[in-house]
Amino acid sequence: MIIVNFATKNKILFGKDMNHSQKISLLKYLTPAVALAVFLSLILAYGSAYTPPKAQIQRIVCYKFKEGKKQILVKKHLEAFQNLKREIPEIVAYSAGETNLSKEASETYDVMHYLTFRNKAEIEKFNQSTQYQTFEKENSSNWEKVLVIDADIK
Repeated sequence: MIIVNFATKNKILFGKDMNHSQKISLLKYLTPAVALAVFLSLILAYGSAYTPPKAQIQRIVCYKFKEGKKQILVKKHLEAFQNLKREIPEIVAYSAGETNLSKEASETYDVMHYLTFRNKAEIEKFNQSTQYQTFEKENSSNWEKVLVIDADIK
């Protein structure tokens, strides 16, 4: 049978009759645990309080390049457009790639970009941004045609 002396246990737990090195050891042991508890509480509070607005619009932009140095132009174009994602915060999500020609396709586009925005106002900001305007000026001479499709995300 184990007999616990609660008076002695309380002295040890609450720092009474502890020497300096024992107090330091206890502090070193408890500090990370308390810091972790505070950190997790903050994450939980922030996560439950902040819900970002839902993305509502998907934009697909297709480009057909003029004949010539198409492979070099496509690679440069994709890199430049990807930089827009890094520079323009209104773009929630982005992906792109070269198109694959299907047997049924009568018109082909060389590159397709998929952009996601939260609302129409952000699309307007994107269209008016200096980065996008610069991108269009620098690259439009390489395009034969452009197709832009916006769709609501359900």
